[in-house]
Amino acid sequence: MLLHFGPSSSSSARRVRRGGKSSAFTVVEVLVALVIVAVGLLGVAGASASALRASGAALREGAAARRASSRLALLEAGECASATSGDMRLANGLRDSWSVGIAANGVRLVEARAEWDDTGRRRAVVLRSALLC
Repeated sequence: MLLHFGPSSSSSARRVRRGGKSSAFTVVEVLVALVIVAVGLLGVAGASASALRASGAALREGAAARRASSRLALLEAGECASATSGDMRLANGLRDSWSVGIAANGVRLVEARAEWDDTGRRRAVVLRSALLC
């Protein structure tokens, strides 16, 4: 069975057989073309979903890095002798913790850690520095 799409004068939807007779696309050819287009669209949708997940993960990681950096800046801005360890849970699901080591030779080691859940996995950004006393 042959189907003809479009006006009879259109040559774009027609092809010529060996015998010189023109014919339209068959149903099988149209179905194969539709399957190929559908597979392509599914691939584009999957790539878009992956890009969206990666973008969200990058935003969360950036927020955690900024939080840890901010915590280090706060510790460095204060007096060395009064710096203490601590922990804080934020409303956006981020956990901020910091530890201050014992002073040795006029230096205290500090560590700022920001943790969050990322699709069932616990992720963390850890920054380390030293306070000069």
